[in-house]
Amino acid sequence: MNDVLNRLAGWAAVIALTAGADAVYECDHFRLTLGTNATVASLTTVPSGRECIVSPSIKPLVDIRIGAKTHRPSRLTTTATGFEVTFADVDTVLAYTVTSAPDWVVFRLDKIAGTRPGKMTLLRLQSAIAETVGRRLNIAYDDETALCLLAANRQPDCGVDGRKGVFLTATTQDAPGPKLEGSAVALIACPTGGFKAIARNASHAFGMLTNEDAAGAPVKDTDLVRGSYFFISLGEDDVDKAIDYCNAAGIRQVMISSGAWCRRVGHYVFNERNYPNGVAGLKGVVDRLHAEGIRVGMHTFVSKISKTDPYVSPVPDTRFWRKFETVLADSVNATQDTIRVQGSLRDWAGSSTTADKYWEGGVHKHRDVIIGMEIIQYEKTGPEGVWNTFEGCKRGGYGTKAAGHNAGEPAVHYGVDGCINGYIIDQETDLMEEVADRIADIFNTCGFDMVYFDGGEDVDRRRYRYYVSNFQEQAMKRFTKRPIVHMGTVMTHRLWHSFARSSTVDTYLNTLHGAIIGGKPPEKWPTVKEHINRSVRYMLRVRKSMMPGELGWFGIWAKKNNTDGLQLDEAEYLMCKSLGYDVPVSLQTSFASMESHILTPEILEIVRTYEELRLERSISAETSLKLCQMDRDYAMINHDGRREFVPMAELPTVGGTHDVRAFVGSIDGGSVATVWHYLRDGTIALDLPPGSLRLTTFAGKELTFGKQNGRPVIPVDSSRHTLLCRGVSVSELTKALDGASLAVRPPRRLFLRAADFSRLQGKMGKGSGLAVSEPDALSGDTLLCTGSSNYTKTNQWFAEYTVDIPAKGRWTIWGRVRYPTGTDCSFGFVPAGEEATLKGNQVFGNCGVNKKRWHWTGRGGGSTTVPPGAPIARVLEAGPFTFRIYAREASGSVALNPRLDVICLTDEPGSIPTDEEARKALAQP
Repeated sequence: MNDVLNRLAGWAAVIALTAGADAVYECDHFRLTLGTNATVASLTTVPSGRECIVSPSIKPLVDIRIGAKTHRPSRLTTTATGFEVTFADVDTVLAYTVTSAPDWVVFRLDKIAGTRPGKMTLLRLQSAIAETVGRRLNIAYDDETALCLLAANRQPDCGVDGRKGVFLTATTQDAPGPKLEGSAVALIACPTGGFKAIARNASHAFGMLTNEDAAGAPVKDTDLVRGSYFFISLGEDDVDKAIDYCNAAGIRQVMISSGAWCRRVGHYVFNERNYPNGVAGLKGVVDRLHAEGIRVGMHTFVSKISKTDPYVSPVPDTRFWRKFETVLADSVNATQDTIRVQGSLRDWAGSSTTADKYWEGGVHKHRDVIIGMEIIQYEKTGPEGVWNTFEGCKRGGYGTKAAGHNAGEPAVHYGVDGCINGYIIDQETDLMEEVADRIADIFNTCGFDMVYFDGGEDVDRRRYRYYVSNFQEQAMKRFTKRPIVHMGTVMTHRLWHSFARSSTVDTYLNTLHGAIIGGKPPEKWPTVKEHINRSVRYMLRVRKSMMPGELGWFGIWAKKNNTDGLQLDEAEYLMCKSLGYDVPVSLQTSFASMESHILTPEILEIVRTYEELRLERSISAETSLKLCQMDRDYAMINHDGRREFVPMAELPTVGGTHDVRAFVGSIDGGSVATVWHYLRDGTIALDLPPGSLRLTTFAGKELTFGKQNGRPVIPVDSSRHTLLCRGVSVSELTKALDGASLAVRPPRRLFLRAADFSRLQGKMGKGSGLAVSEPDALSGDTLLCTGSSNYTKTNQWFAEYTVDIPAKGRWTIWGRVRYPTGTDCSFGFVPAGEEATLKGNQVFGNCGVNKKRWHWTGRGGGSTTVPPGAPIARVLEAGPFTFRIYAREASGSVALNPRLDVICLTDEPGSIPTDEEARKALAQP
């Protein structure tokens, strides 16, 4: 960096050096005047003479912070190489070097004399241009001129302060990390159309992290960023399934979630259940997808270490960010469950004063203290008002060894990430380099095309944007492929030259779930479309910083507690915004979720159709503008060789129920409706003349419909049918749908006694044969494991069943279970011929919030899941169906192992069986 600035120094254009005169600097595009009172007096473009700044400004060119006080400058004096800034109320002197290049002027803080600031504003100017403001790029621009303060090295933190005007601002600080000296920022004022080329040249001149193709185009300006992607968990055995879903959705990028391939972040210990062949298996998956023309991304964490990783267990490393520190007040032995310290624990997790704070992943993950080589988990801090004691201590946490400790010994809390339950790396240590080396080795070996650096929100807050940039740069500069689709939790100013796209938010359900377990549930439950609107607004903010965005992460989920599942109109609303704004979508889901949802095939058909249309760039600007409207539903209507986007309105009910969804609009002087049933199939009879109606699929294929007593009888199912009504007004169609006669096929339910298996193998048995009595079991007996089982290892312990499936279709499997421990136990559900992995759609149970009671279950997610969890769905052929119930989670005690009472298979995915239904069915011969 110093060499670059020294070379540029020969180009410096300092017009006035006379003591007491204003300082004037210029390059090919602008002329800058700094007043002797340390303000920006003028910035005019060349040759137009346009004034680009507000003068006088309400804020000075620089300021410094010493302790809790901010000091404004009193004077700016020019020097042979730049200028000095002094202050009336403090003896600090700031010496700047100013150098010019044809396209920019660089300001570098060279020396500090007198009292040293802790933080400072390196440079600030108030823009008169305010049409478009990119806060992260630190830019303001209109069609004519762009004005930007661009970091000229990694030290400054640049961003727009727009609370009382548009202030392009560069700040820096003395610690932690690099010192104040050397911080540099470049001022650019140029024609807007030329800004990106100038910024690219600047990134190379300043040695910033870049990410370009062979022709020198930054990745964000290539077509790589236009493609939508799946964000999904997949293993070595899931590649064919992934390819099928990509083809169904028209998506050619897949990002593999961290948990799918990595069991422990830090050393990046492989998840051997998904990748038994380790890095070779992961490379094989990437190669297979590449062979199908599908780019592959790595989702990963690089700024933190799992608490179960060898860096933590059994001996914790010391190179983590020390968020809180205190010392022991007394010596303690290895068994004490109360530990007193000197000083206050008021701000620690577990204090009543922090109870209302958001704790990612739940507050229990943050109640750790490290003393010596021992991790201690505690329940709370107390006593109230004193907060000098850890209470309810669990000694030797995370595989560390409980030990005695002496008074005066440090007690440390490392910063915690509640997502992976890990500790935050101190990036000023070489642990950062070790972890970056390891992840780069895996990334380069496998040949990934994309990366998403997750979890950046948890880095050391004392210099947040520096560290959230640094860990990504440490990994990126070790990745050998270019260009890479570089994404991450936080797109910072420093990473702008490398980032490919931004604006991800968590899925609808994950956002709500995360807020609830973090202790900050939403006051108002948002709708799915409101969630999409939030994603759109974020994308538009990112776009102002000349960064491509995306709409995602967006989930696909089935009906479960408090949700009807993702509906077709919600998927189309998302895709309309994607098409209108020409931005990709990202679908964060799982194979199990997609298989569980009856609407998945039609959702993916909608995604594919819109994605192909967007990539073709074939819609008009007028249509794009229309589809961008917030809170306005449009439906793609394909008919008579035409495609139209019709504004639609939702009907509250169809035939007296909301199970049938319908939207109506006006088309060709008549009306149109889109109709589907999100639970089962049936018909609706309408009071409309049959001759005025046409029925088509979403793609526009003509369908037939029946008649009954002169009324058209329209089939409804999980497909989006389009009803075109010639000569029928919207109000007439609305009335007909509201008053429709709905007939649905009754759901089929097959109930099996768990004890009525056809085959038993391994450590499984009937409760009646094990002296296990369950008076509330509906079937009179139970199935349970007789040994100790853990899902990390599949034992061939199972009960086998065969049932006759009456009709081909999507069937959902439920079980009536009880867990005597009251914790998250489970069985495995494995169809015949399928390898028993006991993961994904093979998880049967695992709903931890059960209070030791009998309950119906599908597939849960662990200790926080409320029964029944998500449905387990399978597409089954008519005829005999054989499956096995495996032991998955069992403590080893017959008295405590989970019990299975009844198994139910139903072709109504959203319907959970009841005890009364099971009693009646089991009572029949």
